Amino acid sequence: MPLTHAILGFLDYQPMSGYDLKKHFDQSVSHFWSATQSHIYKALENLEKDGMVTSKIIQQEGKPN
Repeated sequence: MPLTHAILGFLDYQPMSGYDLKKHFDQSVSHFWSATQSHIYKALENLEKDGMVTSKIIQQEGKPN
């Protein structure tokens, strides 16, 4: 199963950032499938280009937006 399918499955539960997705991977499927932060963000970028997800920038202080 491609990483994008797993991401879409997680996003079906609720909107999440790439950081949140990494936490969900680590807490649920990491014993048989690992995903790096960079792979997750690249997959999210491709999903957005394909119109499968939309992004929302949230302004934050002391953290990346």
